Amino acid sequence: MKKKVILAIFTLQGNGAERFALTLAKGINDAGYEAHIIYFKDIIDLPIPEGVKTHFFNYQKFRAIPKFMRANIAAKAFDKFILNEIGTPDLVLSNLFPVDFVLCKSKLPNVHLVIHNTTSQEYAGRLDNKMMKQLKKVYLAKPCVGVSQGVTDDFKQLFETENISTIYNPIDVESILKSAEEYIPDVDGPYIVNVGKFKQQKRHDILIKAYAQANIDEKLVLVGTGELMEQSKQLAKELGIEHKVIFAGFKKNPYPYMKHAKLMVLSSDFEGLGLVILEAIALNTPVISTDCPSGPNEILSKKNLCEIRNIHILSEKIKEVNNSPMEFKMEIDECFSIRYAVSCYIKLIV
Repeated sequence: MKKKVILAIFTLQGNGAERFALTLAKGINDAGYEAHIIYFKDIIDLPIPEGVKTHFFNYQKFRAIPKFMRANIAAKAFDKFILNEIGTPDLVLSNLFPVDFVLCKSKLPNVHLVIHNTTSQEYAGRLDNKMMKQLKKVYLAKPCVGVSQGVTDDFKQLFETENISTIYNPIDVESILKSAEEYIPDVDGPYIVNVGKFKQQKRHDILIKAYAQANIDEKLVLVGTGELMEQSKQLAKELGIEHKVIFAGFKKNPYPYMKHAKLMVLSSDFEGLGLVILEAIALNTPVISTDCPSGPNEILSKKNLCEIRNIHILSEKIKEVNNSPMEFKMEIDECFSIRYAVSCYIKLIV
């Protein structure tokens, strides 16, 4: 009988953790095991790989329950749902806090919580005693997996625990290369690209200001959506570069934009790993990134990195790579391959 692996996630919208779940599920199936994705909110924006089974667990009906009781009740319902729909799993991987909040109470065997971001940065400004108590109840209840060494080290320090291991988020190079051929972006002329949700962590304001300061002919294409998109549009207008900045919106398949870009730029204050960096490298597109506490510096060489929140240095780096893109191209290490990640996760089965 095939080993069964459950990947639980809140939605299947287009962010890094969701793409990770789909990629890993496909890799698990390809390796001869049986992967199931359970999603808590009925939103699917991303293409589901062939053969990957998905199941909707309706978490919304538990929202009316007071929070102090909700996790226990929802976890019992989740466990029953899994046993009825799939059977006893060999491994359960929980992704992101709303799901971790429930699955930390699960009685299913071999539940692990996958930590996708630098926790101290994600909760910066909110880590008072009450928040820490709540987070400890969740993240000290089950073994955890950090998606980068920086994420793991931060987690160990914050929670004073060793109950976490590191397995790098993988990419499926073959699938990315194939998807990148699906269309050609409707962009007039050469451009540089950023792919990411418009939220504070990603610091589109820093990127737009650095791009304006770099004063290059290439356009800036921003792929994604989010709460700060309108604010970013207003900033581009104030800087007089709205004619050069293209807000492309969310793309189910962003890979053609990445493939045809002259370079990709990340300006984040923090990342867990930075899947888009690996995806761009797979597409032979040079990448530069801010040197976050974790992630980019575990993928990129020093010359591809620059100080966070430094508009001048980022603008100089953009000009440098734009003038000599070939010097900044890289190869992908085996530790980021889907085959390697699957082998590491399967080793968690006890």
